[in-house]
Amino acid sequence: MARFDMVAFDCDGVLVDSELATCKVLAAMLCELGWNITLQETYSAFVGRLVRDEIPMIEQRIGRPAPPDFYQQFVARRNAALAQGVAPVRNVAAAVERLHAAGMKFCVASGADRPKMELTLGKTGLRPWFEGRMFSGMEVARTKPAPDVYLQAAQVMGVAPERCLVVEDTPTGITAARAAGMTVYGYAELMDAQLLLEAGAERVFDDMAQLPALALA
Repeated sequence: MARFDMVAFDCDGVLVDSELATCKVLAAMLCELGWNITLQETYSAFVGRLVRDEIPMIEQRIGRPAPPDFYQQFVARRNAALAQGVAPVRNVAAAVERLHAAGMKFCVASGADRPKMELTLGKTGLRPWFEGRMFSGMEVARTKPAPDVYLQAAQVMGVAPERCLVVEDTPTGITAARAAGMTVYGYAELMDAQLLLEAGAERVFDDMAQLPALALA
């Protein structure tokens, strides 16, 4: 008997290679506020976190209140950057197709807002695979690292949490999936594999071509 009945993907960094473009926008905006943060520092500090929730930290760092429309401006500039082009994660399209051919249920459960998911999945050609199977942490009571979005996905998809495999690339997402009672595999092509294991990933892998064999075993 197969171990899993469903694969739940995070979106950014797992399905779509959107983190770099997003962090470039955020780094530029933080520099405009006087925080001379590098792109790598932005990546380390903010990937896996909601910028909206990090505004108090930003204000502490710059020593004054952020502009009232800072988050709205970030979303607008981020979406404009992503609309110019975003690529799918390497080998993920073929992996999803193989899961579909094998009859495996799958969905996307992201901490991001639905318009961002629709934009990036649409730009990468992945959206048809996930129509009706997109779950946003912005539409539940608590977003990641709380388990709400993963529990909602399991309920709607009709799968017991313990029969779900989650693919995540950040400690925040791994914490959320573990709290939902799900098994988590860490995708570590760009992230520190040891960091993902320490956060609670059962195993890590660095090529989406490996995923079907791992999920269908």
